[in-house]
Amino acid sequence: MSAEFVTRKRVRGLRRKCTAMRHRIGAIATTVPREDREGCGYWHAHLPLAQTFIDSQSTPRSVRRLCIQSLVDAAAQLRESQRHRSTRCRVVAAVSLPLLFDSQLIVFFGGEYWNQFFLRDTPEQRWVALPPTRSLAGEWGVLLPDGFQELGYAESIADEGFQSEGEQWFLGDVE
Repeated sequence: MSAEFVTRKRVRGLRRKCTAMRHRIGAIATTVPREDREGCGYWHAHLPLAQTFIDSQSTPRSVRRLCIQSLVDAAAQLRESQRHRSTRCRVVAAVSLPLLFDSQLIVFFGGEYWNQFFLRDTPEQRWVALPPTRSLAGEWGVLLPDGFQELGYAESIADEGFQSEGEQWFLGDVE
């Protein structure tokens, strides 16, 4: 047997877990975010899943892809529900890789917070734009609704003994 051979335990109840995942993520989009919270130029909701499920080595890539697609679909539904607002809202599915559990839906109200959000260039957290030839949607087979674009960043975090490298992708009203 090769040293590269890795056994994957079968995930029990996978169909049930996927159905519940789509339902939970879709339920976020039924929430109407309030923009009148003091000091906040945004609203966000974290992924309503167990990290032990979505980031497990046993969870198939197809399930992780379904999770990303569900986030994008929820962002599209949220965008549609925000069309009646007088202020311009930007809705994005923020996808974090390799730990998908850190993903979320974000609604930005107006432009002030939006203009500052992507400026991450400190020793503790740095975002570097990924080349425009990269596409999360293309790499994962995710379908984007009309009007959705994507931005990707390589992220590095170094804070008090904790270090992390990954990617942050924003799918939605990013232009």
